[in-house]
Amino acid sequence: MDHRLDDSNFEDFFNKVEVPYNKSAKEVWEQLSKQLDDNKVTKRSQIFMRPWMYVAAMLLVLFGVLSVMKFYTVKIQSQKGEHLVYNLPDGSKVSLNVQSGFTYHPYWWRFSRKINFEGEAFFDVQQGSVFQVQSAIGKTIVMGTTFNIFSRNGTYRVNCVTGKVKVVSPGNEEAMLLPSFSAEILPDGKINVSKFSNKLKATDWIDNIFSFTSVPLIHVFGEVERQYNIEIETTVSPDLIYTGHFQGKREVDEVLNLLCKPFGLKFEKISERKYRIN
Repeated sequence: MDHRLDDSNFEDFFNKVEVPYNKSAKEVWEQLSKQLDDNKVTKRSQIFMRPWMYVAAMLLVLFGVLSVMKFYTVKIQSQKGEHLVYNLPDGSKVSLNVQSGFTYHPYWWRFSRKINFEGEAFFDVQQGSVFQVQSAIGKTIVMGTTFNIFSRNGTYRVNCVTGKVKVVSPGNEEAMLLPSFSAEILPDGKINVSKFSNKLKATDWIDNIFSFTSVPLIHVFGEVERQYNIEIETTVSPDLIYTGHFQGKREVDEVLNLLCKPFGLKFEKISERKYRIN
């Protein structure tokens, strides 16, 4: 059977075909618009912060930043047999003797030049706002000067080399020092001021020279322990008083012999870093 379509029956065939979608473009668009209206999309409501909430958030951030700046602490510590030189943010310099240390707040330094210190150190302070050194049994306040602080074994002594230095006792007694003057806080809280003749003597430890005037011998042995990183066992009386000096460049055996001989004492080396003195 011949199924070909000729010109005569082509039109009849086409008229019999049903077009499944015979709407115009305009009608299609109107229908789509109606469907969109019938199926509305629910939008999430946006959260708007009121002005006071912005201010509160900013204040909270500011408080956090200021807290970090004020309370963040740096600790500098020298060990036995070690001298350190440390530069503070304003250019002031701290030279630490052995087993000495301090803490300070670097991010708050421009607002408050204050350190907490124990041990012995020489301070070279740049001119500026008040510079305060707080120790367990004393406080030193300066503006810009050089001075030495010794704070060990219940002793607090300050030597002023240049400028002016104010020393304050726990009982708030004060003493103002000029160059070549020294102040020591006594056990009763009083401040004893005296003059030292040799400026270098106040800081001779920087050059490894250690001078003592009427100091208990047991404390001198303690300084030897710190400088040479050794341990000394001794039962010597705390009533033995020593006046003299020694150079840190000497061997420890030489130094111990120098200290023991005037008192009739003998020392014995027990191990590499341990001595016994009787």
